[in-house]
Amino acid sequence: MKFKCDRDALSDALQTVQRAVSSRPGIPALTGVLMNASGEELVLATTDLEVSARLRLPVQVQEEGVTLIPARLLADMVKSFDQAPVEFEAQSNQARIVCNNYEGTVRCLPAEDFPALQDPGGTRVTVDATALAEGIAQVARAASRDEARPILTGVLLEINREGLTMVATDSYRLAVRELTASAEGEAKALVPERALGEAGRAAGGDDKGQAELFVDQGQVAFRSGALTLTSRLIEGEFPNYRQLLPEHYENKLTASRQQLLDAVRRVGLMARESSPVKMEFNALGVRLSSSSPDFGGAIESVEAQYEGEEMTAAFNPGYLVDGLTAAVGERVEIEVRDGLKPAVIRGKGESYVYLVMPVRLPAPVG
Repeated sequence: MKFKCDRDALSDALQTVQRAVSSRPGIPALTGVLMNASGEELVLATTDLEVSARLRLPVQVQEEGVTLIPARLLADMVKSFDQAPVEFEAQSNQARIVCNNYEGTVRCLPAEDFPALQDPGGTRVTVDATALAEGIAQVARAASRDEARPILTGVLLEINREGLTMVATDSYRLAVRELTASAEGEAKALVPERALGEAGRAAGGDDKGQAELFVDQGQVAFRSGALTLTSRLIEGEFPNYRQLLPEHYENKLTASRQQLLDAVRRVGLMARESSPVKMEFNALGVRLSSSSPDFGGAIESVEAQYEGEEMTAAFNPGYLVDGLTAAVGERVEIEVRDGLKPAVIRGKGESYVYLVMPVRLPAPVG
């Protein structure tokens, strides 16, 4: 095979697909990028057997062919080149790369050892790419990192003809985002958070208009622009999250999202290890406080509109920061019932809901 292409385009493409390269490969072929030059394009493919990436790149094909090259080595090599066209030629088990005054050779891997990748199929969904990227960023943060509970490390996708719902929980908080989408039918898929994060990164790049999802038996595929990502699904039954969503809370705080977020971050600096941030809701707004026997304490009041009975609840500051960061809009609403029920954080609109469990405070002495 032989082709010539723009250095920046090739470098960006390699940086994108190498994120699906296996870091602990069982076979050497999983460290490679499969390069298939035909017609007027080059198709790059990588996989770690859980997530795979394929990207189409316009190039000047002088000789069609397929070769497998160590992905990270080639990506670092092209990234280091000067701004000049890159010429690539592969014969038998060796590739020759030329750019400006540079000429290098790289030993090829056996292309026949690279796993066959399935084409996207199943239920097709079309959604706005920017909205998809935003929704993934809002929801994925609530997925568990504990591999002992694999079901909670995924993000649930629920698809119907009205739209797409994404859900994640680590049992301490729950994030739900609804998206307007066009679907060919109904489907459910539990997608690894890592794969969904890569899909969000791809959809959130340049303005790509519409993104496509394909949900099939055992796998899900995301297509945005020239990039297609495919992931295996997590097997198992996701918790019934709908029964956790409250219809209405009597107590509601409405505040500046940024002002409240900054206050939680400042006061949360003193909440070390398992120490929570205590929130005292009253007619003037909310009073935040935290303390640590080793470091000290902090108090800050935030003026806000509060409707309901005066009450106190405590929360993990990191979980609060995640919810307030993900909410959209200048104003944020926090709905609370008591110090034992989860609080609900909402931003502008009703499409995103974030629940966070409170930390039980010790009963007052006497």
